[in-house]
Amino acid sequence: MSKPQTPLLTAAYRRVIAGVLSLGVLIAAVVIANPATAATAAPPTFSYAGEVTAATALSYNPTGEFIFPSVFHAGAHLESPLGEWYLYYAPHENPGGISLMYADSLDGPWTEYEKNPVIANVWAPHYSVNHVSSGDAIWNTAEDTMFLYFHGGNDATRYATSDDGVTFAYGGVAVDNAMGGAKTTETAYARVFEHPDPDSAFAYGMFYMENTSANSRRIRIAESVDGRSWTVRPDPIVVPGALDAGNVSAANLWEWDDQLYVIYHGSSGRISARPIDATLTDVGAAVNLHKASGVAPDAGRVASPEVVTVGSRTYLFYEGGTRLDARIAYAVHDAGSGPTPTPTPTPTPTATASPSVFDITRSVAAGCTSDSRASLTFRVQNASTATADIRVISPLGEQLFAKVPAGASRSVTFTAAGAEAAAGSSTVRGFARMDGGSRLQEWTLGHDSIDCGEQPR
Repeated sequence: MSKPQTPLLTAAYRRVIAGVLSLGVLIAAVVIANPATAATAAPPTFSYAGEVTAATALSYNPTGEFIFPSVFHAGAHLESPLGEWYLYYAPHENPGGISLMYADSLDGPWTEYEKNPVIANVWAPHYSVNHVSSGDAIWNTAEDTMFLYFHGGNDATRYATSDDGVTFAYGGVAVDNAMGGAKTTETAYARVFEHPDPDSAFAYGMFYMENTSANSRRIRIAESVDGRSWTVRPDPIVVPGALDAGNVSAANLWEWDDQLYVIYHGSSGRISARPIDATLTDVGAAVNLHKASGVAPDAGRVASPEVVTVGSRTYLFYEGGTRLDARIAYAVHDAGSGPTPTPTPTPTPTATASPSVFDITRSVAAGCTSDSRASLTFRVQNASTATADIRVISPLGEQLFAKVPAGASRSVTFTAAGAEAAAGSSTVRGFARMDGGSRLQEWTLGHDSIDCGEQPR
């Protein structure tokens, strides 16, 4: 979930500084207008598109069920990822196990990582629990690494860090029952996101499911400066309502048409959305976001929503099916087909806002090195109005330029082992967060064959 109107790095570092200052200085909250009670456009309609996990096709399948999808844009952050997108999921019943699939498109095909689980229920000397589940991945900007949060057992949400999304270092406990209060019996199903309030002293927010001694499941909020140490708010942000049938769980933060929502599932078997303000304080009434179509295999319960927008296509990943017999499925909304978000009003002539632009200019030059080896030199420039990640993928090498400022240029030269290189093509991928969503695009660059031979003396 992208932060509105605030550059990513600037906001993150400012929050870190503010968090340090808050140790000795009380920082007053800035009161803002409450969009949770304002009129908003209806959320989009999603249509079932397919199943991601098929139990009979997966090597790691200890219990026959898979829950809690978490989609991570590996190509925007990792060096040489297995695919452009990573999807973490897990069984819930013992022993669980955080598992990974990867793909170059959110429409698949998805490939199971051959060494699942990437995080197991026994991790000596850190813990030994009956199960681990509900993995949620986020890029921690300040530490320039992935943080993955997961529960194990039900009394604690833990975290681990990774530079490649496959091998992890244990971090510790993020939140547990003791932090929720004397009546808390479960602390699980957490989603972590960049804090949407630019004036908050915290860089990250967390929604998690709390169960109580009254067997009532509701959504709590925790906040953190660094993603490691967390402060839990005293009161739940979502309690079961008329659409929820007694319990709520697996909440996520989502932005649509400049409106923030807390999205979650209830015992009703539906996914609901409630508008929420940037301070994560004021919550509006629940509306239905998604329910199963009723046509097999998309029938019954839907839960644990995860929304990703790429271009004009918005994906809703979720767990579908009976509890303890679920699989990972997805539905889509295409702009231009069915309900669409309300366009942002055009600025008046006196407005100072500039229109958003997303573009990467790129060029490739074939050449020879001083020792007669074939080479390809790429130059890319972020012609967007937002910070962008740019990846160059060529037959001779690959390079990720992370967080390239608007207008900035980068270059890289890849060198062959010998004097010749066949004609071919390369790919330049650009990724940026703007206008409340993610933008991803790629371009192809061709080059002729190269034959350096013996260079003249």
